[in-house]
Amino acid sequence: VRNGNRWGLKGVEDLGNGTSAIFQLESGFDLGNGKSLQGNRLFGRYAYVGLTGDSWGTLTLGRQTHVGSDTVSGLNPFGVGYSQAGTLSGAFGASVYARMDNSIKYLSPDLAGFKVGVGYAGKNTKTTGSDGFDDFEERDNSNWITVGASYENGPLTVAASYDRFRTDYRNSNDEDLKGTTHLWNLFGAYDFEVVKLHLGYGQIRGSVANDTVAAAGVGSVGLNGALADFTSGMRLNDDLNYTQTNGYRQQSWMVGLTAPVGDDGKVLFSYQGNQVKNTGDRFEGAKGNLHIFSLGYVHNLSKRTSLYAIASYGSGKLKFDDSDREKLKLKSTLVGVGMQHRF
Repeated sequence: VRNGNRWGLKGVEDLGNGTSAIFQLESGFDLGNGKSLQGNRLFGRYAYVGLTGDSWGTLTLGRQTHVGSDTVSGLNPFGVGYSQAGTLSGAFGASVYARMDNSIKYLSPDLAGFKVGVGYAGKNTKTTGSDGFDDFEERDNSNWITVGASYENGPLTVAASYDRFRTDYRNSNDEDLKGTTHLWNLFGAYDFEVVKLHLGYGQIRGSVANDTVAAAGVGSVGLNGALADFTSGMRLNDDLNYTQTNGYRQQSWMVGLTAPVGDDGKVLFSYQGNQVKNTGDRFEGAKGNLHIFSLGYVHNLSKRTSLYAIASYGSGKLKFDDSDREKLKLKSTLVGVGMQHRF
């Protein structure tokens, strides 16, 4: 529950003058059956190579996380782990943590507490063929821009991220899929020593789950996705749900607390919420909301091994302008204990 299981290889080679070559290959897997995760990729979590230097920063190429994972993703008590208690599977979705294929990313060094990052991923592919009767062409010119920044000064940390994913895809039936998805977040934390306060807010505008967006890694709306399937087929002549079209809108928020217990333990608490809607007429004014309350405890047995316990409750609903259409309600409960070991 706390984090996904993974294994991999990483290395550093000193090139001199403060610069090193780096690489990382990392695979996620299901501990219960041993199968690869992240779309059954061999190295689905990371597969990149790059250069890094203390004076100028880090430049990497390959499959890697967007800049939001380096800035905002860790500024809440549960991070992006712990299933629905974390922001990824909770109220925010992939705007706080996502992976890019065929990407280039730059992260600056620490500049008096400031750090910035920028990245780009894109496709420019075209396939032509024939089925024996008609010629066809498929093309994908979709692209992804990601930027972010953070500032840390003593007990205060503030971070922001922005992602723009532009969909430009044509399938073999000459059907075009175009649109732009905007995702941004602002998170902060302040350590009062006896307790650490976490705050976060973010918005999504545009599709986050049609096939092209999801294949790129952008697509995920967390627990709210459990309601989305009930809106499939409401659009004429297609089966897209209300998160998969350009009219989708989401705003999310989070408040959390982390309190130390002795030298080796800490208590975690967070509340997440969001409001969602689709401005398209074909979804009959679909509007929803979500609330998630989570409480956890982590106890470190050593630097690499820890025990944890968590309880989380989520509730949500989806309603429509049509008063005759039944409202949808969601309840989700998570209770778990576990042990984590990092090699």
